[in-house]
Amino acid sequence: MIKKFKFFNGSMRATLGSALVIGLFFVVSCDSGSGDPAPELYPLTGVYTFDEAILQTELVLPLVAIPGNPVTIAEGTDITDQMQEGLLAEAPCDNSENGSVELKENKELFFACIGETNEDKAGTWSINSDTTELTLILSVEIGTLQLKIEDFEIDAEQDIIGGTISSFPITKALLPGFLAGYNLSEQQIQGILAGVDDNWTALVDVDIKFKKES
Repeated sequence: MIKKFKFFNGSMRATLGSALVIGLFFVVSCDSGSGDPAPELYPLTGVYTFDEAILQTELVLPLVAIPGNPVTIAEGTDITDQMQEGLLAEAPCDNSENGSVELKENKELFFACIGETNEDKAGTWSINSDTTELTLILSVEIGTLQLKIEDFEIDAEQDIIGGTISSFPITKALLPGFLAGYNLSEQQIQGILAGVDDNWTALVDVDIKFKKES
């Protein structure tokens, strides 16, 4: 009886020993990758130009009497030029086509000019903890403009960032860009704008993309 107990006791110790060795091997194997560096996050700091802006809601123009033409801008319309002209109008560039925005490391936002040394502080920027919402706060002539780019995505291979801006304010100051497609003279455009209230604003949703230049 004693011999059987000794045999059983020895077998248990051998089994437990094997289990501990296997367990230790498993822990070491799992921990061996813990020292690997985490994937490098895409650096958002840099200089950006407008890549694309697509209207996601219909834009009704105010009292625009253009015979034979509609007074609305349809959903899906490319409004890149209008957005660029409107948002970068205050960039201090010698050539307006060089306008861009720069996201600084210290979370400041600047109007910058590609190929030029001119720049002006324009506000601040921030990104939420799960990188799904980029917020740009611009201090412009009409006041403080807060733009939240939701459903934020990063295309690291193409150096493109973007998402959707909900309730972007189209103001009277942006209307000339929308009227430009109607083959109107400057005098006709100014005549139309004269009938628009200075405080007129239309809120639209816009899908927007920025291209990182440096």
